[in-house]
Amino acid sequence: MIQNIICKRRYLQMSILLSLVSIAITVFINFRIAGTYLRVDGKTRALFGLTELLSFGYQYYVGLLGIISLIFAMAGRKGSSRSGKKFIDVLLSLFAIALVFARVWRLFI
Repeated sequence: MIQNIICKRRYLQMSILLSLVSIAITVFINFRIAGTYLRVDGKTRALFGLTELLSFGYQYYVGLLGIISLIFAMAGRKGSSRSGKKFIDVLLSLFAIALVFARVWRLFI
């Protein structure tokens, strides 16, 4: 019983850690995308979606960290009390996933 509770806490801790790492990597990549956008000229800006996809396409692999984080949050969520913290863990995981697919770099310009 105690070991099961400890295991669930570790799932929740791993979920938070992976979510924060995913968010940090995504913000870093978006800063690089914004810097690249500011350095290009008008014609390249018109087709910057292709440049973003070809040069920074690896950013979508960071979404896997968010998905794994969500899996850990769901695995740690089953069974005990403190559902408020678990709900926040799931929301943080979903935010990490959504942030990968949103074009946040436009806010940095």
